[in-house]
Amino acid sequence: MGKIAGVNGKVMYGSTVIANMVSWSMSGFSLPVTSAPTAFGDTGTKVYEVAELGEAGTIEFTGNYDPADSTGQLVLNTVCQAGTHLTNLYLYANTSTFWRVASGGYIIVTKANAVTLPRNNFGTISFSGQVSSQAMEQVGTGT
Repeated sequence: MGKIAGVNGKVMYGSTVIANMVSWSMSGFSLPVTSAPTAFGDTGTKVYEVAELGEAGTIEFTGNYDPADSTGQLVLNTVCQAGTHLTNLYLYANTSTFWRVASGGYIIVTKANAVTLPRNNFGTISFSGQVSSQAMEQVGTGT
């Protein structure tokens, strides 16, 4: 079984690398279910059914704050404020494996420029996004 380390990971917006991103995560697709009520005090196994449409999930990525990254970090702030639907945001695990929103879906950046500047370390910045209509899909299987 292959394992992938995050050492070669990166986040890209189109063909532009978002500078200094050090980690990213996806919540994954979830499907809400509900249990059917029992009739007249019946006992036994609960029956579960799909309650509604699935939730495509969220993404988050964090890195070192770079105020000079005018084509990456600053652009994502503009995208967030405009509510733009992104279809070209890519989360790379390595040079040959990445995740993107599936065809027909999009990502809305819901949080940008969340900066933390600790006194004794580098500043960090984080971003979040809501995946809509389609789940994230993996492309490639390299290590």
